[in-house]
Amino acid sequence: MQKSIDVGVFIPTVSRGWFHSVNTRYLPGTYEHVLHVVRGAELWGYDFVLSPQNWRGTKGTSKYWRHSLNSMAVTGALLQATNRIKVWSTGYVTETPPAVFADTLATFDQIAPGRIGLNIVTGGKKDIFDTLGMWDDSLDHAERYEKAAEWVDVVKALWTQDVVNHDGKYFHLYDAMMDPKPSVLPTLVNAGASESGLKFAIENCDIAFIACGDDPELIQAAKDSRRLAESMSDRPTKIYALLTLIPGETSSQARELMEWIEAGVDLDGLADMESGYRANKSFDKLSSSSLSLIGGKDYRSVQRGTIVGSYDELPEMLARVVTEAELDGVMLIVPDYIEHLQSLALRTFPRLAEFGITTRLSSPKINANIRP
Repeated sequence: MQKSIDVGVFIPTVSRGWFHSVNTRYLPGTYEHVLHVVRGAELWGYDFVLSPQNWRGTKGTSKYWRHSLNSMAVTGALLQATNRIKVWSTGYVTETPPAVFADTLATFDQIAPGRIGLNIVTGGKKDIFDTLGMWDDSLDHAERYEKAAEWVDVVKALWTQDVVNHDGKYFHLYDAMMDPKPSVLPTLVNAGASESGLKFAIENCDIAFIACGDDPELIQAAKDSRRLAESMSDRPTKIYALLTLIPGETSSQARELMEWIEAGVDLDGLADMESGYRANKSFDKLSSSSLSLIGGKDYRSVQRGTIVGSYDELPEMLARVVTEAELDGVMLIVPDYIEHLQSLALRTFPRLAEFGITTRLSSPKINANIRP
């Protein structure tokens, strides 16, 4: 029996992408580069792209995320520049009123009906909000998700009701009206892997993103998330994995690329990132995905569970993770968002069918060579 999954891309609208290293491929965090990446992803058959939102980079030699594009602005531009692929943005419920996002996403639906989505973030890194002057230390970890749940309720009401009156704990709207409504409800996703975050995603979102990969603990966590979703809802939230892949023509080439990236690990930048999380009084309750890179002497330049292998080895490796973790989809991080995404689409993902996994990439018809 074949299992079908979605395959998306965590697009590098931030410098260095997701590699905390001075040794990275071309990842400038510019719109010109991201536009090439997304047009390529659409051409090669990927289902969706998702951009992060960041308000502060890190100190250190790599200047990680110091160059960051605004997620909502980029989303509008990318929707206009594409025809099929879904384009999902990221929003912090702690810095933007729900009516602003409801209106923005409804406007995006005018540009690209049915192709929009929102990654909802509560935010656990204090220095990001210090940049905005908006950190609220009165809310603990669980309360931030409580606020996020009410935020979602208001947004959905504005998308579906003629007049909204809401007098809640965190938000107050009176005689509110918003038109036009989106043609379909935008896809809502969340990547909180803590207990509070996962329950929030299951109760309020369509998709829960979790860190996963070639790591038994991460695979088990994904399975546990599935069981929790099934027990909490008769409309189980889909479980998607955030996967970092280091591909190569051969296994040795892939390992060499991984070793080169790791050799440039930015310890000062990672220490700065950790300090931003530790300033949050709920640090001990933050999700494993938030903290996957930090840990003093155990700092790494890549996400935990990173999968390293040749294009010919990766199909079996990916199929095992998807099957064992019971995933509905994956979102990819790669060192080179042109060369690697194209080769994965044309050479790796079509072969997942040999292991019972099908994707939109299973029958690519275009062999394009796109470079910025």
